[in-house]
This record gives sequence, C-alpha cells and structure tokens, in this order.
Amino acid sequence: MRICLVNNAPKQSLSLLENDEPLLFKELRLKGQLTCDFAVNREKGGFTIKGIASGSQEFECSRTLELFERHFEIEIDTLVLQEQGITEQKEDDGSEDFFTIKVPAGQNEVDLTETVRQLIILQEPMIPVK
Repeated sequence: MRICLVNNAPKQSLSLLENDEPLLFKELRLKGQLTCDFAVNREKGGFTIKGIASGSQEFECSRTLELFERHFEIEIDTLVLQEQGITEQKEDDGSEDFFTIKVPAGQNEVDLTETVRQLIILQEPMIPVK
C-alpha cells in the first residue's frame, strides 16, 4: 500500500484483493476487497495522511461457532516525517492519536501496509458474536 507524498495531491484510492496481499488477507481474515481512500497534505517537516479503510472480515461466533462476516470502516491518521540520516522507513505507534512514520529525506512515497494492518487488528471484537 504505497502512497505518493505530494502536497495537496488528489485523493488517492487503493483496492486490494486476496491475490494482491495474500498473507495480509489470511492473517486478518479479510473477505472480498480492502479499500482505502487517502488525502495527503504537507505539514511542517513532513506530510499528514488521513483517510478511511473499509472491508469485511470473517469471524467465528463465540456462541454458535458459525462463521459470519463483519464490515468495518476505520479512520487512518498518520504523520509522515522525512528525516536525514535514516535509510529505510520506520513506524512509530507510540501516540494514542495517530501513527508516525519516518522516511528518508527526499523519499516520495510511504508504505502504509503495517499501519493499516495494526488499525484493522485494533478494531476487531475481543469476543466475536454473530
């Protein structure tokens, strides 16, 4: 899930299917497609990426053990900082409000796969019930 870092770029949309990211889909029990819509804006020292990720997951009901699908929509709020002296992207989820990703200075894209994966996991029910 690579996003271009361009100031006030038009909304960027991504749709992933199982064959695009098979391990991500298997781990998160995603069904169908995962859709992400992002807006990128220039901020002091970097960029903010805000958007929505939506899709469906398959769970096993804790009561009946039947499989069922559950739709989700999660907000994505990420700060991308371009820093001198680093050679690869680094994620920092230390803040409760948003994720921070550091990329090498001059890099014009960021990979949001890990951020989206973590946010999907955080919205999952602890005890899934149909």
